[in-house]
Amino acid sequence: MSKFDKQTLIDLEFPTVLGWLSNYVIGPTAEKRIAELGPSSDFNAIEEDLKRLDELCNIRRNNEAFPSLDFEELPKEIQALGIKNSVLTPEGFNRVTTASQLCNQLADFFTRKDKLYPLLAELLIETEQTTEIIDQIKSIFDVNWRVIDEASEQLMAIRTEIKHLRNQINKNFEKEVRRLSKGNYLGETRETYHNERRVLTVLASHKRQVGGNVVGSSKTGNLVYIEPQINVPLNNELELQIDEERKEVYKILRELTQRISVYLPLIINYQKVLTEFDFINAKSRLAMELDCVLPGIVHHTEIELIDAYHPILWRNNKLNKKDTIPQRIHLDKKSRMLVISGPNAGGKSITLKTIGLLQLMLQSGLLIPVNPNSHICLFQQILSDIGDNQSIENELSTYSYRLRRMKQFLKVTNRRTLLLLDEFGTGSDPDLGGALAEVFFEELYKKGCYAVVTTHYSNIKLKANALPEATNGCMLF
Repeated sequence: MSKFDKQTLIDLEFPTVLGWLSNYVIGPTAEKRIAELGPSSDFNAIEEDLKRLDELCNIRRNNEAFPSLDFEELPKEIQALGIKNSVLTPEGFNRVTTASQLCNQLADFFTRKDKLYPLLAELLIETEQTTEIIDQIKSIFDVNWRVIDEASEQLMAIRTEIKHLRNQINKNFEKEVRRLSKGNYLGETRETYHNERRVLTVLASHKRQVGGNVVGSSKTGNLVYIEPQINVPLNNELELQIDEERKEVYKILRELTQRISVYLPLIINYQKVLTEFDFINAKSRLAMELDCVLPGIVHHTEIELIDAYHPILWRNNKLNKKDTIPQRIHLDKKSRMLVISGPNAGGKSITLKTIGLLQLMLQSGLLIPVNPNSHICLFQQILSDIGDNQSIENELSTYSYRLRRMKQFLKVTNRRTLLLLDEFGTGSDPDLGGALAEVFFEELYKKGCYAVVTTHYSNIKLKANALPEATNGCMLF
């Protein structure tokens, strides 16, 4: 059984939180990481992730002038730059420029703030601040990402000739329009375009009076489209020059790509840095929305949640303009198994789910909605048995499912396990269910684990009262 099994994530509605988180990402890399995000038992890595996230939240809370994370990822550009004689598109150069500018801004920010935000600054250690990439690209393109005339002498000459040809073509065309309009040879629109060539709209009855190439006709056949004879050689020459322009632009872009390719390691670093910030930024935006903080992380097994909110309940209540009552829960070595009883609809399950979901969020590197004076440990396993999970496919009744689940728990539970058991022992005859639940409770107690259990069984309450490291809790109606 997995330390963080899928059923526990589903029971505690963790995918709902991931769905919210995915709404804040910019690019596909962070989106994929969020889709795969789950709790970890690598305590050092979790703690570092949480502190790094808290730094970004503090930047937001302090209203620092932090660079806007507006970029597109660079996988195509990185791939192309690693291939000899490849050519980046103008859009690709635009993306590389934006990435370079943004990484320069981030590096500048954290160079000045490295003492305040050391873990975030660490992400930019290998990011060299340079404008060399930007300068080379901008020397070739204008603000609309069109290659400028001055990019090469050959391009300048070609575009000068194209401009001259177009001017001559337009002069000739206007002259023909004026001449033919006097004889009423033209249709009402007088002209149109065909294959990017300017052509006359001639009445079909007068087509033999107009010299030139017939290139088409209207649907009704009343109009004929004719390219004036005087412009035919000029248009042919214009097409040749436009083709020469395409070749020269391609050559310029290929040469620029080769020059930029020497910066490939740095551009790979841009991709790494920006996608990491995208991932952390999404988590920070969710934390700000849910009013989350970083509680104290303790290395001994203890949970003290002060003013803790169930984020899904809190968010739904906020949308419906309802208040949410915070909770305070404390588990330590002297009271590591909490048995919660009380009336139906009293809030037993939501208390259990609050503890479980906040623990999953924290161990997935997310901040949680609690008072900052709260403190919490990290567990190697979080396991739950919540709700009716009978399986028709596997021929399991509710009780059979719960028995199988409990058998698995007994195999893997240890002192660094958090168990969340809702309506412990239900699903069968009350006497049998209560007796079996008591046996399970005793065996789990011997494992030294931490647990939150909701129940209506009196014998479980009595057993919790008798065991020194278990305690009873009761929900008010």
